[in-house]
Amino acid sequence: MSNILITGAAKGLGEALYDILEAQGHEVIAFDRNFGHDVVNPLASGQLATDRLDVLINCAGVNIIDWLENFTDEQWDEVLDVNAKGIFKMTQAYLPLLIESKGTVLNIVSNAAHMPMTCSLAYNASKGAAHIMTLQLARELTKKYGITVFGVAPNKLSGTGMSDSIDEQVVKTRGWTKEYAQQYQLNGLLCGEETPPERVAEFIAFLLQDKDHHKHLTGCILPYGA
Repeated sequence: MSNILITGAAKGLGEALYDILEAQGHEVIAFDRNFGHDVVNPLASGQLATDRLDVLINCAGVNIIDWLENFTDEQWDEVLDVNAKGIFKMTQAYLPLLIESKGTVLNIVSNAAHMPMTCSLAYNASKGAAHIMTLQLARELTKKYGITVFGVAPNKLSGTGMSDSIDEQVVKTRGWTKEYAQQYQLNGLLCGEETPPERVAEFIAFLLQDKDHHKHLTGCILPYGA
């Protein structure tokens, strides 16, 4: 079994990942702002959250929806800090442990990296950054240290705090009813429904059962849902 650290583990996909991976017998560390952690400053407490690490899952993410003319520097910085800089800081901080274990970095990206959402400039930019960072980190860390780096890019997930927040912000920003906003978003999904985070978590948990399941994915980003 592996020692796995998950950022953004208090809710949504991060929580689903925590639950299924722990149930499978892995040692799982929940790294979340709700528990006093900061992905931009992972050494704020003066030490790492664990002394052994096989898998780092960068799952923490935020979104702020608004029109370009209304977006503030503070909003931009918040989204880019968590969604992009957080990957950089967490991977850098835990690199010595990952080198020791020849471990894995899994970045949760988003289909927004290639299918940008309206009124989500910072989020789209942050996920585009997460996409290219994943590819670059694989090139840097796999041959040099034997660390596998890959990504999973889900479409809109159901029942998460971010999804609910997006629905509320879209209604406010676009002047739509909640029902119209939800139907509009569903119409853009080929399956006609949002993806349950538990399904994505089960898929990822399978990949993480053994490094042989995912080592050849280094440098790849897998879309989940279209």
